[in-house]
Amino acid sequence: MVKKKQENASESVDPAPQPDTEQQEPEYFDPSLLKQPAAVRQRYFEEECIIEHPHLEKALDEILHAICSPGDELDLKRIGLMALVIGPTRVGKTTLIGKLQEKLIERAKKRMLCDPDFIPFALIDPPGSGRFEWMGYYKAVLRQLRDPFVDLRIPSLRTRDFLEAMIEALIQRKPYAVIVDEAQHLARASSYYMRQEQLDQLKSIENRTGVSHVLVGTYEMRPFRKANAQLAGRSIDVHFPRYDATKPTEAALFQSVLWALQRQLPVEKEPLLVEHHWEFLYARSIGCIGHLKMHLNLALERALSEGAATVTEDHLRATAPAEDRVNKWLRDAQEGEEELFEKEGADDRLLRSLGLRDERRTQKAAETTTSAPGNNSSSPPHKRRGKPGDRNPGRDNTGEYMHEGDDALADDVDEEEAAG
Repeated sequence: MVKKKQENASESVDPAPQPDTEQQEPEYFDPSLLKQPAAVRQRYFEEECIIEHPHLEKALDEILHAICSPGDELDLKRIGLMALVIGPTRVGKTTLIGKLQEKLIERAKKRMLCDPDFIPFALIDPPGSGRFEWMGYYKAVLRQLRDPFVDLRIPSLRTRDFLEAMIEALIQRKPYAVIVDEAQHLARASSYYMRQEQLDQLKSIENRTGVSHVLVGTYEMRPFRKANAQLAGRSIDVHFPRYDATKPTEAALFQSVLWALQRQLPVEKEPLLVEHHWEFLYARSIGCIGHLKMHLNLALERALSEGAATVTEDHLRATAPAEDRVNKWLRDAQEGEEELFEKEGADDRLLRSLGLRDERRTQKAAETTTSAPGNNSSSPPHKRRGKPGDRNPGRDNTGEYMHEGDDALADDVDEEEAAG
């Protein structure tokens, strides 16, 4: 966690540009760290310096609303659903999981005192092999729920037996959710049908236990959103995006996070990263706080190894990721964002798909409204010229279009012409 600000800390820093919402001034690290060995100072920044920021807090709130009862007075069982937490590589998903665990434990304190069987969550770490295996999943959940079945040495036990044991443990322990980190491994099934079967299995577990799943992973998880209609109806999307500096508010938020991180760098002189290097650091991190933190970790290590008083531009450039790597991150992020950011006009598109909007009729009505008198249009209505009482220029009606009663007048005119 970030330490409280010390009175004798350095004050030679210009504040970062502020977004629309008021930001509190970031805290400094404990100056006593400067007396510690370099390895201790490095570990502090890598492991203990955790910066909360708006995108992380928003994703955390969406997950909690999905899996917990409203309010703090009473916890009631919710219908099990699947929360798909999706974002680019190193956006800060591991930090998000850590904060989620803290929130669930804090919320469950009273309930744990009243119900000794209750366990707030089960966290499944990423598999070492890089592929998802059900036996490993069942055993991991059983260990998290402290079930003795997982350690039984019975040769005849099958995968199905571990599944049933896990189901029973989830029903007895009643956790808020099973949290699966690096869940994109599920998307790497050998075929579409295998992936579909895996998601159906998770849905079946939720139906039988009422326990939600929180799947946290990269944009490779996008196919989960549309695997089938039933799963789409029992899951929610939690998009955890990078900061997009083309938007002024998000650029200011990124700078605020960078400002908080620079104050936590345990060096003698605070580096003015926001003032001089924020665009460079944004370009090399594409707006992902995890990438930014990793870059600063490496730069700090180099500065401490050299005995430097601060982190310099040379340290930053020497440890910056290569352009081709950054471009790979950016392409993957942009592809994911294109699908997960909803475009304008979604309501009208859905209403047309449901038959409640006729596109041609709507377009014709819009054109009619635009061309009606009194509206701004490219062809203004004709204005009458001349004095009041004068006839407008034009031809009179003839032949079959003459009015009734005009026949007598026409005969009189013919007789006068014959007499003359």
